[in-house]
Amino acid sequence: MRKTIAITYPADPARTAQMLADPAYQEERVTRAGLEDASIDVAQRGQGFVATIAGSIQPSQLPSVASRFVRSAVSFTVAESWGEPKDDGSRSGGYDVTVKGAPVKVTAISTMAAAAESTEASASTQGTTVTVDVDLNVTVPLLGKTIEEKAMGMVDRVVADEERRAVAWLAEH
Repeated sequence: MRKTIAITYPADPARTAQMLADPAYQEERVTRAGLEDASIDVAQRGQGFVATIAGSIQPSQLPSVASRFVRSAVSFTVAESWGEPKDDGSRSGGYDVTVKGAPVKVTAISTMAAAAESTEASASTQGTTVTVDVDLNVTVPLLGKTIEEKAMGMVDRVVADEERRAVAWLAEH
């Protein structure tokens, strides 16, 4: 199942990238996701970076339709990478997702760019839009599509939470 996700951050691309490359911000993401044993690593790559979160999810933390097929913890690694900025501050990136213990494959490419301004009133407010094109495949006979739909249905809540928390983070830092 494919889906395009848009996340809006209330800062220019340089400041947004700085936030995403901050290990403390990544730690906050892990905490709010309830991932108790996750590790975080942020590695600079020139003016780009890779933020990697690795850990495991217990079957009880999965949607009920998926937890029936998982008997033990599912190990995962998510590496969010962003290349160096272009002259306009935009960046290209991607997500390398590895899941062990579940029949799931995820690929995603992303872009970061200054948000299009819709009115003159917003001209004083700079923003960034991160667009993520996700392809999720769950290879469980008969129920794979149902699990994919359930997982993609949770995306809107995750995006709203990310946007809300980014506003607070940027105001504090």
